[in-house]
Amino acid sequence: MVTYTGLIIGFLIIFLTPIIGLWHKIFPKIGRKSWEAFIPFYNYYAVLRACGQPWYWVFFMLFPGAQFIMFAAINVTLIRKFGQFGIKETILGILFPFPVFWQIANKEELQPVEPTNWDIAKQVDARTASDHIALFFALPVIGNVIVYAFSLLGFNQKRRGKKSMIKEWGDAILFALVAASVIRTYVFEPYQIPTGSMEKTLMIGDALFVEKVTYGPRVPNTPFSYPIFHNMVPWLNIKSYSEIQKIPYTRLPGFRFVNQYDVTVFNFPAGDSALNDPRMPNGLIAHTYEQILRDEAYLMALKERKSIAYFEAHYAQYLHRARQSFIKNGKVYSRPDGETGENYTVINGILTRPVDKRENYIKRTTAVAGQTIEVKDKELFVDGDLAWQADDMEYSYKIVGKKYENLQVRNQKDYEKYQRLDAFYKGNFKCSYNEVHGNVQGDVVVPLTKNNYIKAKLKYPNLQLDIKEKGFYKEMLAAGYSSYLPIFPNDPQYDWTEDNFGPLTIPKKGDVITLTHETLPIYRRIITAYEHHTLAEKADGIYIDGEKVTEYTIGMNYYWLMGDNRNNSADSRFWGFVPEDHIVGRAAFIWMSTDEKGYFGGIRWERVFKKIK
Repeated sequence: MVTYTGLIIGFLIIFLTPIIGLWHKIFPKIGRKSWEAFIPFYNYYAVLRACGQPWYWVFFMLFPGAQFIMFAAINVTLIRKFGQFGIKETILGILFPFPVFWQIANKEELQPVEPTNWDIAKQVDARTASDHIALFFALPVIGNVIVYAFSLLGFNQKRRGKKSMIKEWGDAILFALVAASVIRTYVFEPYQIPTGSMEKTLMIGDALFVEKVTYGPRVPNTPFSYPIFHNMVPWLNIKSYSEIQKIPYTRLPGFRFVNQYDVTVFNFPAGDSALNDPRMPNGLIAHTYEQILRDEAYLMALKERKSIAYFEAHYAQYLHRARQSFIKNGKVYSRPDGETGENYTVINGILTRPVDKRENYIKRTTAVAGQTIEVKDKELFVDGDLAWQADDMEYSYKIVGKKYENLQVRNQKDYEKYQRLDAFYKGNFKCSYNEVHGNVQGDVVVPLTKNNYIKAKLKYPNLQLDIKEKGFYKEMLAAGYSSYLPIFPNDPQYDWTEDNFGPLTIPKKGDVITLTHETLPIYRRIITAYEHHTLAEKADGIYIDGEKVTEYTIGMNYYWLMGDNRNNSADSRFWGFVPEDHIVGRAAFIWMSTDEKGYFGGIRWERVFKKIK
């Protein structure tokens, strides 16, 4: 269980560094009183004032996620006040400053020096290498390459008395890192809509701000991270964070918490594990690792010509085999690679991620803790009443009798045909050809708002809702479909579909639920993945943390989130509840929106600065 030990140790390092570093002996040299070195945070304020740096930087040290960036910057600032510009001293100042502090405290000849005169080449040269080191820690490799490239192009010419390009970049990047860390974590964060799951409320290309003050800012679980990247350094397949410091779920006070129908950004609950795809910047394949694992396990059974009943009777063993296959073979056979034509996708293993480093998703909160939801023929009911619907909510409609053509664009003739089809669907159904697909009967299926449906129905009377009845996915399995029960709770005891789902009550903190073989699939991930207990099903009953139980008390509030594009949204219907500790913030407004043309002729001006309802 994660405790506050990491947070306490972090602040202890900040508190104790001036004492262990003998600042009480250093302070008189910079015109400060010895006693000032013993007052937490005030001592850092004193250093900033003595070194001519902005005094308010000290406040950044209060924020996990920014505190160690600022801590390292102040240490290096103090060391350089005494003319220690060497590479070794700079690296020690960032990572372990005590040897340098002890030298400054005990060597009388080490005294403060005048600020660097940028017009004296000897002084500039003496610090150039260490400035490159500082720039590397601020923006690894990229920052150094940019400075080098600019210098080759002649951009390093400067006016008399101005800092060098390396120093300018280093200072700017450092401040940007600290500001970005604090603002993105505690105030607001930009978010780009990546998929059509919220169409037409939110559209692909919408750039919006997610504000965190209303719900209360969440203190990061893993504050020791590089704030520019969410969880992975693009294309390098390395984590952008470290788990050497971990903090339990902590949320600062807000004005209120999540209300029903808020458009909410959250960490993907099923993203605690993910397949590391080397082709993808964020290292993910598709959406849900657990579903890919189920599909891989089921494919193994199919290849062995085992029945569905046999697979379900040996479910745990097949899951274990699939997981081991991911690790040992580095391939996923249930996800063929469309790029290479292979019947498998190569992976770099399995990633595990803390809550705050799971992918950010955006959906509408359709039900809060304690409410009961049910979907009947696509319509959502909450506590027995028809739920509120956004004006631009979309559903899937089929054109009965019109067969879908899966056009593959291979040449100019295919492209011309694609353009004609695209124009046809845009003109008649207000959607592009890329948004059209076929159902199991082969009929064309188009996404439409209810208003667009009413208009299109006049011309196409065979247009009707494309509904999956309960039992649809079991029928698909019997017909040879290889994706195993994709609808929550992903268990053969339930025959739900995204169009006909539930009823299901959203768990509330303090609820005491009865655990049986039938109810356990609904609550398994709550008990294990979200509330971190061990769970075992044995012949004589259910065991939690080694004790046999028949009940379980819910430890957090949970939420149910769905996309406004109801039939093109991977949401709670597929992977279940969203715990309160996964909530990031509330989508506030769209600040920019572009279509496929981008910023050059494709700006949707009517959506700019549009409030999100």
